[in-house]
Amino acid sequence: MSRSLAFIGLFILGLSAVAATVATTDDEVKRMREEARQLRREADEIVDRARIECQKRFLVNACIDEAHEKRLEMLQKARQLEIQARQIEIERKKAEKEARERARAEKQGTAEGTQPATEKEAAPNAPPAASETPASAP
Repeated sequence: MSRSLAFIGLFILGLSAVAATVATTDDEVKRMREEARQLRREADEIVDRARIECQKRFLVNACIDEAHEKRLEMLQKARQLEIQARQIEIERKKAEKEARERARAEKQGTAEGTQPATEKEAAPNAPPAASETPASAP
């Protein structure tokens, strides 16, 4: 009884630690994705404003090209943020999966320790039971 209570206590403690980490990483991922969206919006706005402003200049194409280069730089930064957010998410899911597998293994370990041995485990060299013998051909 105390063994199962200890297991339950450890399991709940592990889940609460994972939940705290998940909350932090979820907030961080949301922040990074929002920042990436904002960078993309700003990059598009820069190009739109540049097209209007560049029409007033003599070298219109060079001006627009500069705006496009700046846009590409901003989009690269946004993409890097998105990649980091995705990696954090992947690591979080991996940690959650490992925690579930550990809990399942511990649960199976405690369950196996309390169950009686099966027939095969009790007598590994004994002949197979009648239901396990192959039917002989006449």
